[in-house]
Amino acid sequence: MKTLKILLITTLFFSIDAYSAQAATSKATSFQAEVWVDNWFSLYINGKKVGEDSVPITTERSFNSEKIKFSATYPFTVGIIAKDFTENASGLEYIGKPNQQIGDAGAIFQIRDLQSGEIVAASDTTWKSLVINKAPLNPECVSSTSPLTDCQSKSTSIPSKWSTSTYKDTSWKAPTTYTEEAVGVKDGYADISWSKSAQLIWSSDLKLDNTVLFRKVISKAKTSSSVTAGKSLTLSGSGFADGGKLPTAHTCDGANTSPGFSWSNIPAGTKSLALIMDTVPGPPRPGETELGIHYYLTLFNISPTTLSVPVANTSIGTIGLNFKDRTPGYTAPCSQGPGVKSYTATIYALSSTLSLSANEASGTALIAAMQGKIIEKKAITFTYERSGG
Repeated sequence: MKTLKILLITTLFFSIDAYSAQAATSKATSFQAEVWVDNWFSLYINGKKVGEDSVPITTERSFNSEKIKFSATYPFTVGIIAKDFTENASGLEYIGKPNQQIGDAGAIFQIRDLQSGEIVAASDTTWKSLVINKAPLNPECVSSTSPLTDCQSKSTSIPSKWSTSTYKDTSWKAPTTYTEEAVGVKDGYADISWSKSAQLIWSSDLKLDNTVLFRKVISKAKTSSSVTAGKSLTLSGSGFADGGKLPTAHTCDGANTSPGFSWSNIPAGTKSLALIMDTVPGPPRPGETELGIHYYLTLFNISPTTLSVPVANTSIGTIGLNFKDRTPGYTAPCSQGPGVKSYTATIYALSSTLSLSANEASGTALIAAMQGKIIEKKAITFTYERSGG
């Protein structure tokens, strides 16, 4: 009997200790969600609504930023319902007015750990999205005098438990990123200091998709050697500094080898890197044809875990066309005439890889392909003066 009593007491203390340990490890952390959406949103944490846009969606020019505080333990599931304003099922706004139109949308958000100040989540292509309402399916109805009759739409129900950790989102798609210019950011956007990793996102159609769900399970943020939170992207040349002189070996007066570069502080959400070396040439001489910007090196689809390319690189990334030979590979600066010439190298952190072949990747084509995918970029300049004039 005494042995049994000791066993029960031991078991009780063990249970209390285990409970205390569990309680200690599950202590809630305070967070703040910082959100801007065109036009309206509501926020869910682990299936529970914790806040929404304070400006009604029916308010004309309903653009503002919101900061919503909540408590949770890692890991936690974030769900956001984002809506663009439409007057009715037609998908149009300002119906019957001279500016009757299809509206456009966009969203950006980040979640801050209030104890550390660290951004632990930000809108990018790692989230999952699901379109709930799309209209009009026939955009030509935008000028209709009876849009509710003439415009077609498609809606689906919001899935049950969509913002909980147990929900399976395997059929959902990655969001699409957009530039500030494409979204047309407005009131309230500049009121928040956005992390370099926070991107403007929506579904694949910024204008026709009117209600979109976003969700993601957030684990405690970890900083890797290649992705550094809160620091700006850097770029440096191999053997020359920003504002310095390009070594002769990388010009037509030397070995014609491509320069080496290194970088650091790659922003979160980066799926590939691109590197361009170019210059804006002076006016063409008599008899010369204007070629626009001179692209000496176009390099893309570099892995985000790569932190440098060596001198005379041929194996890292995809090497695109140079402006001179119109063939893949590096062409060295060989400017004519006396005087110091200035050159620029720019590293781009992108939200996706690029579907260009080497033979398609002129400088102009590469710049165009990167639009809407640039998370952050960093440029350095350097000079060279040919001794022979």
